[in-house]
Amino acid sequence: MTAAARPERTYAVVVGVERHAAGASWDLPGPAADARRFTAWLRARSVPAANIFLLLAPLPAAGGPEVDVTAGGAGREAVQEVLTRRLPGLDGDLLWMFWGGHGVTDPHGHRRLFYADAAADDKRNLDLDAWLTAFTTDLLPGFRRQIWLVDSCQTFVEDLGFTRSLPAELPPGGDRLTGREQFVLLASGPGQRAVNDPAGQSGAFSRAALAALAAADGPHWPPDMSAVAQTVIGRFAEGEQRPTSLWYRSWASDVRELTFPAARRREEPVPDAALTELINLLAGWPGMTDRDQRQLVLGMLPADLSGAIPRLGAPRPDIISIVRTCRRHPGGLAALVEAVAVVEPGSLEQRELKDWAARWLPPEQGA
Repeated sequence: MTAAARPERTYAVVVGVERHAAGASWDLPGPAADARRFTAWLRARSVPAANIFLLLAPLPAAGGPEVDVTAGGAGREAVQEVLTRRLPGLDGDLLWMFWGGHGVTDPHGHRRLFYADAAADDKRNLDLDAWLTAFTTDLLPGFRRQIWLVDSCQTFVEDLGFTRSLPAELPPGGDRLTGREQFVLLASGPGQRAVNDPAGQSGAFSRAALAALAAADGPHWPPDMSAVAQTVIGRFAEGEQRPTSLWYRSWASDVRELTFPAARRREEPVPDAALTELINLLAGWPGMTDRDQRQLVLGMLPADLSGAIPRLGAPRPDIISIVRTCRRHPGGLAALVEAVAVVEPGSLEQRELKDWAARWLPPEQGA
């Protein structure tokens, strides 16, 4: 970067979406808490409260610190109000954009982020790639420098089995402006998932990014974002919780996608026929048709495993997603068997499950 920015001339849009109009199967504990943590960090660095647009859709038990910034909603209208009406009239040295919530990659390779009012039959979303481009045009003349941090999955939409295509909405824009500088750091690359820790109410990427920003506190504003990115990458080089990949573009527009070792994603020696048997077994249990009971089971799985499971709403598709994702994690099916057995102790279902595990899981992984 060239000249230093000033905190008093810094603005931020901070979005955390934990619940959606689509219902409880889309609940994602953590993004609202992370948004509050990021807001608290901005305030500690002397960014005025009036310069921060905090947009939240929190779950009832959402955590995070108390902040002196009034939060608005995170539905389409609230977000669009800020992006298309409020920001274009402002002038500042630096704009921060932070978004935490569900996301996908569409068939054209565009990253989509879901608003809080995304419903099963109307999956309202923001086209991240289109807005990145729009913010280099005269739509946003007042912010030459921008930093984007996005904590969301970018699973290919066709892998989720949506019955309807995503609605598309392009932002207004205009002539490209010279000298626009965008630093973009994403929790995942196209087709990849980001890890979320529901128990800790935080995304693994957000936790690492906030820690790196805090460690970079110093006299310069903003922090050295290239150094921050390298710190985040280093935190995911080892450890239990990590995204599949990180994607970022530097101030100089150099693009990098870093894919982490796939050892934790190798498939267990369980054939497709056995997997189908397990799916049919679980789908036939009255308890597993209950959304709250499935959520209870997922809460007993390791956080990096449970956070990687796409939730599909209806019982059978949801069970299929759970079982298939567990197979891709070494020990994942054993953990699932153990969790379900705790929920159904001493039942016929538990005995059937143990019989399945004895036949298909290695002895050291059987429940």
